[in-house]
Amino acid sequence: MSKKEIRTEGLAARRAIPYPRVKEMSKMVQQNLSGLSQYRSARRIASYVAREDEVHTVPILERALAEGKSVLVPKVDGATDSLLFFEIKSAKELSDGYFGILEPAKREAPVPLSTTELVLVPLVAWDTRGYRVGYGGGYFDKALSERGKSAAVGLAFESQAVPRIPESPSDVRLDMLVTEARVLKFSPMQVNR
Repeated sequence: MSKKEIRTEGLAARRAIPYPRVKEMSKMVQQNLSGLSQYRSARRIASYVAREDEVHTVPILERALAEGKSVLVPKVDGATDSLLFFEIKSAKELSDGYFGILEPAKREAPVPLSTTELVLVPLVAWDTRGYRVGYGGGYFDKALSERGKSAAVGLAFESQAVPRIPESPSDVRLDMLVTEARVLKFSPMQVNR
């Protein structure tokens, strides 16, 4: 299957989940994430802000802030077709941005992703090797290539799994994936720093 076909299938699978079930499964993903030593020890995390049918991340942001963690959220830079990450102090600072996704207001300067310990990554489909398909713009792959030693953690539902995603040179493999049912670790050397 091509990435385009996988993307179509993954979006259909996710959109078929009734919203109350998305909320319920998101809570299970959030619980699995919060149990990870990599999450607990992280002082600074970066996270996407979810669309309605994705794993909900605002509760993760709020929890991390309440725990005293520094939280970075991406903002699309249309001039360079890339993501810039800005620190937020509250989820209330987010407003509609590019693609209708909540974004932080621009501040003095973006914060390098390499200063985080954990980056939460959106996806449309995933395989058990750690490869993902996103929305097709390559925004997160570009950002992840500059994350330094920070662990890239995909958040997804089990129904978004596919047998195999064809990889290309620009793809950045996830270090871990958290679903409502399990946690998968793909590159132990990176996630056990």
